[in-house]
Amino acid sequence: MAYSLYKLKFSTGLHIGKHVGGSSLDDGSMTIHSDTLFSALCCESTKSNRIKEIYDCFEKNRLIISDALPFYKDDLFLPKPILFMPNSKQENSSAIKKKKLKDIEYLPLSKFNAYLQGFSEDIIDPDSIEYEFGTMVVETKNAIKGYSEAMPYNLAYWRFNQDSGLYIIVKYEDKQALSIFEDCLWDLGLSGIGGKQSSGFGKFSVEKFTVPKLLLSLLNKEKADYQMLLGIGLPEDRELDKMLEDGWYRVLRRGGFIRSETYAQTPMKKRTIFALSSGSCLKERFDGVILDLSNEGGAHPVWRCCKTLFVGVSL
Repeated sequence: MAYSLYKLKFSTGLHIGKHVGGSSLDDGSMTIHSDTLFSALCCESTKSNRIKEIYDCFEKNRLIISDALPFYKDDLFLPKPILFMPNSKQENSSAIKKKKLKDIEYLPLSKFNAYLQGFSEDIIDPDSIEYEFGTMVVETKNAIKGYSEAMPYNLAYWRFNQDSGLYIIVKYEDKQALSIFEDCLWDLGLSGIGGKQSSGFGKFSVEKFTVPKLLLSLLNKEKADYQMLLGIGLPEDRELDKMLEDGWYRVLRRGGFIRSETYAQTPMKKRTIFALSSGSCLKERFDGVILDLSNEGGAHPVWRCCKTLFVGVSL
């Protein structure tokens, strides 16, 4: 298995709903979960009749992807590990300093190990790892279709700064699988990802990079105190209790509407599941599952991929 890295530069706004459920037009997220990216790749691949190819690649672990995570210039960012370790030096830190650190969601790769050392030494200065990736924009729009008069609503979307965007890490078994992924990703950039694609949102260009040595060492660090998820993951039922034992994790609700013109005559929702988020730290890695979340009466399966990458976290 080998790794590759892709930076996505967004030429338009990005609307990605939050994972809390309910209406999400007036709120949104900066990053894209790995299962959302997988679903978008599947939808895009249907246009070229390659849906079975890309599904098979993920199902057989020929392809595994991370969340689409932020970058700023040459700095790549990782999720902040979900960990708690008692530390007397941290307890003595100022309340303002601890609050700032708590609010930070992503850590620059260059300071990731320094942050981990903060569990046993002095806490890292939060001002040194805080970056502005862009701005959340909220616009008032008017809905006309289906209404006798215009109905105003708010639309929130993320606008990245010129030097920022998102990146994806891909683990691949063979070059054929990687080629299938790249073809779908490049096509997806032209079509757009996320909500309001019909309004031009979610379009991006793709640039391929070599995975930096430091990141590669973390990806290959399978003997560490913890293994941190880089995307949405869920072990098989039979191994769930074992995997969660002595771990620190966040559970996310994963649902939403089925985006397929051939699935049913009217819009339908996927079955809701709960999965582990990026940043969750477990004692071991797991393969994960791909679930069919279709409802009775649907024309085809609706897959959610709960397989992702891990990095080793040593304290």
